Amino acid sequence: MISNIRSLFLSITFFSLFLLVSCHSSDDTDITPPEVNIEEAKLSDFPLFGVDVTEINITDPEIINNKETKFGEIKIIVPARTSLDEIAASITSQELDLSKFSIAPGNDELLSFENEKVHVFTISAIATNTDILHYEVSIVKEEVLVPETLRITSFTFEKSKNPNLPDDVTISKTVEASGLDKIYLFVPSGTDFTDLIPTVAFDGTKLYYSQESSSPGPGIEYPAEDTSFDFKYPKVFNLTVEDRNGDKRKTTAVIVDVINPVKLEAISVTTPDVTQGTSPYFTGITKWTNQGNHIINFQKATTYEDVSPVITPAPSEWPITVDRSLPGGGLKPGESANVNVQVSQYYPEGIYKSTAVFYTRIFQDNDSDDLLEPAKLQITANIVSDDDW
Repeated sequence: MISNIRSLFLSITFFSLFLLVSCHSSDDTDITPPEVNIEEAKLSDFPLFGVDVTEINITDPEIINNKETKFGEIKIIVPARTSLDEIAASITSQELDLSKFSIAPGNDELLSFENEKVHVFTISAIATNTDILHYEVSIVKEEVLVPETLRITSFTFEKSKNPNLPDDVTISKTVEASGLDKIYLFVPSGTDFTDLIPTVAFDGTKLYYSQESSSPGPGIEYPAEDTSFDFKYPKVFNLTVEDRNGDKRKTTAVIVDVINPVKLEAISVTTPDVTQGTSPYFTGITKWTNQGNHIINFQKATTYEDVSPVITPAPSEWPITVDRSLPGGGLKPGESANVNVQVSQYYPEGIYKSTAVFYTRIFQDNDSDDLLEPAKLQITANIVSDDDW
């Protein structure tokens, strides 16, 4: 009897343990979460609270076999006026399924993105409370586009690139106009104009050059490497600056010459003796030559200085006057012409001296007025008496 009771008790105990173990095993199976598909945790956008966004670029994390192998990147550009301090995200269910995933830092955290600061945002699976994806987030201000002036800001013949020059040659004068701008550079006399390497800086997006006097377009794109150009007359050299949109252009003519284009065959001349009461005209008493690089003509009338003897009051006509012969169309580079002297008949005997000052400009170029150095010729005339006059 007792043995039977003991057997019954053991049976009931084993059955209870079986039920307990069975129930516990069933409960564990019920709370085990399903596998998380981390592809679903990718962000579709990244709005900012109260901040306008100019541009946003999202690079998703790299995922292999449902595991993140490389962080994603989010690069945001905001208007230039925006403060990059105390910025908060504004992630909603439109950008991330918040029933399955969370993101940190959260929308209630204010972050600074000053000085190119990068913050890592972590996306976690709610079911497993594990971090599964990451995004490196940076915010920068959009570049403020400064209006382009479309002008040549610097044009130099550097000695290091032009060893025949004694020093660097820079712009001597800039003329800005509604149509064609001009820049003037002056090299030493005797410079080879056919072989000069310029260094150019400009305010614009593209630079073109042309050596044709009337080209239909902006010309040829200016080479990035140092290049030698031929500036010798009758070659022209025009630079055209184009804006970033390609719809606005400005052209500048580059004039390369010498500052002293007039070379006199003699800087001091003496006329044959002049008989008092006569007014001889001495043709070709010396010559003037264009040693420059452009056609030249007269800029203004000849003036006189160092007149001797001093006459008071000053006469309306100097005792000695000088003129230069000028071919039609101006004096071309390398050409020469006569310098002529006339002595007035109204002066008594004596020795008369003066210095003629010749002013020159580049032909049909008023902007070169007073730009070129004048040439000076000293003249002496001896007026002798004529007892019969």
